[in-house]
Amino acid sequence: MACNSLVALPRSCGSEGVVGGLEKLYMISYSDLSGQTPYTATSGGVISNISLVSGKKYVEVGLLKSTAGIKEVMTKNPQDGTLYFTQSLTVVIADVNATNKAWVESVQNQPVSVLVKSRTGKYFVLGLNGQLEMNSLEGGLGTAESDLVGYTIGFEGVSTKLIPIVDDTLIASLI
Repeated sequence: MACNSLVALPRSCGSEGVVGGLEKLYMISYSDLSGQTPYTATSGGVISNISLVSGKKYVEVGLLKSTAGIKEVMTKNPQDGTLYFTQSLTVVIADVNATNKAWVESVQNQPVSVLVKSRTGKYFVLGLNGQLEMNSLEGGLGTAESDLVGYTIGFEGVSTKLIPIVDDTLIASLI
C-alpha cells in the first residue's frame, strides 16, 4: 500500500487562546447512541453527525476548576502492524452525597461517550466506538481541611484514531 503525502504544518505564531484543560464536560451512555456506527465524519475527520436515541441527550457533568483533563497515548508495533491510541479522561466530583453516588453508580459498569469543550473553545468527543469505560475511582472524606471530599474518577478507552473534533453546529442538538 502506498503512503499518503504529508500535510503541510506551518509554524504557529504565538500561543494566544491556547490554554489547557476542560471548560465543559457532557456524558451519555453508549447505549443511548443510535446505530452500529453512531457518527459520521468529514474527509478531514471532523465529526459532522452523532446519532442519538430519540429523547436522549448528552448530560452535563459539573466540573471543579482545573480538575478534569484528557490524554491520549499512541502505541505502535511495527512487527505486527498495529497502531492504536489509549485515550483517558480524569474528572473530580466534589462532595460525597446521594446525587454524586448515584451518578458514579450509573457510569461505573457501562461504556460511555464524552463530549468536552476545551478552554480553547473547541469541542471533542471520546467513546463513539463503545470502548470508553470507568477504570478507576478514588473517593473519600479527606484528612485535613483542604483535602478533597469527593471522587477522582478515571475513564479509559482504545481507538484507532486520534480524538476527533466535533463540528460546533452540532452541539445544540446534542446537549
